Amino acid sequence: MTTKTSIAVENQNRENGPDPEPDVETVFKIIKDTWDHLMTKPGIILISAFLLIMIWGPKGIPIFHEWFAEWIGTDPVQAAYRTQLLSYASGLLLGVVIPFLIIKFRFRESLSNYGLGLGNIRLGLVSMAIIIVVCLVPFYFGAKDESMMAEYPMLYQGLSTEQIKANFTWGSFLAYQLIYASFFFVIEFTFRGYLLFGLREKFGLYAVLTQMLSYTAWHLPKPVPELLGTPVWGFAVAAVSLRCGSMWYAFLAHWLLNVYLDIMILVNKGII
Repeated sequence: MTTKTSIAVENQNRENGPDPEPDVETVFKIIKDTWDHLMTKPGIILISAFLLIMIWGPKGIPIFHEWFAEWIGTDPVQAAYRTQLLSYASGLLLGVVIPFLIIKFRFRESLSNYGLGLGNIRLGLVSMAIIIVVCLVPFYFGAKDESMMAEYPMLYQGLSTEQIKANFTWGSFLAYQLIYASFFFVIEFTFRGYLLFGLREKFGLYAVLTQMLSYTAWHLPKPVPELLGTPVWGFAVAAVSLRCGSMWYAFLAHWLLNVYLDIMILVNKGII
């Protein structure tokens, strides 16, 4: 008995005619035709987002960071700080500016369609407060994990406790946290703005899974406690962001929780 799948294939073959003899030209034509077919809005969003994320690199360290080795320097304190500055600046260019240009000049749409409006303010604020409260306990215990203490605060990444103590001031730490906010804006706009809102028209709620899977893949080099929480965070904040129509509340929750994490790690290290 012929299955539905085989019937569909036979119908497609009848429409397209018999398969041509395979050769180099045929293979390249298949690839080109597929590419041309995918040059739609969701295709452009997926391709551009994944390419830009790949260039930004694991943990937000761009794949071209070695070009800036001389500027970063060899002093461990200066190198840690400048590496993060390079990460945030390249993230803003790759994850925000370029998508902005695509939205405005390729799609000719408003940026507010991609989660940059305020949306449902009441739902957003309540959701942000609930997410923060729920996350306080796992973040508290995460701050005690050795791998997390080695990773954060990223301002002091690679420094010994003694080096951190010698260079810590509240002024520099708080100034860094304000700059650090740009990192979370890049993350939330890329995943919960560009990908999530850009794909919802085509995929509906499956856009939540699309951005969550790519977000989790980007976190693979991260410490295990953070990696385990990544799909949960990626799913929950995307669901809420889509419902309230804005990524700003996820951004604020993400940033504030990581400021809290940094402070708790410094407390556990005896720095403050």
